[in-house]
Amino acid sequence: MLRLGAIQASAKRTRAQTFCRLPVLWWRCMLYSFVLICATFFLVRLTSHYSPRSSIPRIYILTATYPRLVQRAELTRLCNTLRNVINVYWIVCEDSATRSKTTIALLRNCGVPFTYLNVETPFNQRPRPNEPYWSRPKGISQRNLGLRWIRETLLFRRQPSVLYIADDDNTYSLEVFEEMRYTRRVSTWPVGLSGELPWEGCVTSATDRSRISQMWVAYKPNRPFPIDMAGFAVNMDLILNHPEAKFDYSRPRGLQESEFLAGLGLKHWSELEPKADGCQKILVWHTRTADPSLAAWRRLQSQGVVAPPIRDPV
Repeated sequence: MLRLGAIQASAKRTRAQTFCRLPVLWWRCMLYSFVLICATFFLVRLTSHYSPRSSIPRIYILTATYPRLVQRAELTRLCNTLRNVINVYWIVCEDSATRSKTTIALLRNCGVPFTYLNVETPFNQRPRPNEPYWSRPKGISQRNLGLRWIRETLLFRRQPSVLYIADDDNTYSLEVFEEMRYTRRVSTWPVGLSGELPWEGCVTSATDRSRISQMWVAYKPNRPFPIDMAGFAVNMDLILNHPEAKFDYSRPRGLQESEFLAGLGLKHWSELEPKADGCQKILVWHTRTADPSLAAWRRLQSQGVVAPPIRDPV
């Protein structure tokens, strides 16, 4: 009887100990599950940049931007365009000595995978107050920094992809991104409202839409590549295989594109691949937002009027 009682007491203690361990085991399981979920999430985030979400080539968009009143509006419009493009990665490089919290917040809220970079344009390369906006090349330092980031990031993680240099003030049809996606070397298409013409760019003959027969431009038609920055895309292998190709402040206006493409090993515009139904469609427009008029605001400021507080910047 004593032995039976001891066995029963031992069984009770074992059940009690097991019962006491259950909450601990449950919490351990929950903790391990949480850690596993978090690790999986961060691993996906870490590798999503290098592994496309589908088998189609990725489009890297390189955008040089600079602080101004309409900057946020321009980037918001481009963001809303890129949100409708699959397998795209946005590299935004700002003309600034410091990182812009406003720009970074906009990019985070956009929903498009992105990298934010910043570098300031050298003082001696900035346009003077009395100079027209087109007198000096813009975005040189920013585009070169973006190219350096691409080469450092993708050199040993190559994947089918193309590079497109997209200014933040242009207007883009969604179709242009699908046209450029399968670029073999360098593809091109006409650009609307460019070069003081209704459109400029490549021309093909009615009998052969697969080859460019001429370039329709008014400004310096004898350039090796009389083409607007918005009118071409480059296969990423060319970018990675020609690390010396970049933009240069010493090149005059209109020759930045030619120098860049020549640095990629191309010799003549006839080597470009015509897109947009054999250069028959306008899918991008070289638009420019007018500076907003703030005459009323300046008048109110001179009268000592203080605007109501607002959380969001313009």
